Amino acid sequence: MSHAGVVPELRITLPASRGSLALLRHVLRGFRDAYDVSSPTMDDIVLAVSEAAANVVLHAYSGRPGTLTLVARVDDGVLHTLVRDHGCGIQPPADTPVLGHGLALMEHVAASVQVLGSPAGTDVVMSFQLSAEHGSTTLSDFGTAS
Repeated sequence: MSHAGVVPELRITLPASRGSLALLRHVLRGFRDAYDVSSPTMDDIVLAVSEAAANVVLHAYSGRPGTLTLVARVDDGVLHTLVRDHGCGIQPPADTPVLGHGLALMEHVAASVQVLGSPAGTDVVMSFQLSAEHGSTTLSDFGTAS
């Protein structure tokens, strides 16, 4: 069987815990060297994907054990990512009336963002142009002092 034209895919499933976020960021940064992605662009990608994964840790399972899955692949200079949980969806915590800035951040740095929720969980699908030139993203980009 020939593997010519087959695009490798990263798939990693981790416990939905704060400790998994650093490992997820480290693994995702591997795309920087494999595809010669500039550091500012990779930083933005890691920031957006980390935000989606942090939402899983904070919101998806209401304190119950669960998992988060990252699937990523590059196709024609675009990194496609999927962050998946099997929890209850993204709901603001009871003591916070609105969601944070995470979705706005993802939309700011990604070429496209889709949040797909169902009773089976939530998928956050993002794509990133690997050749894009980015300045460093800060909280001030969202009207929040850093």
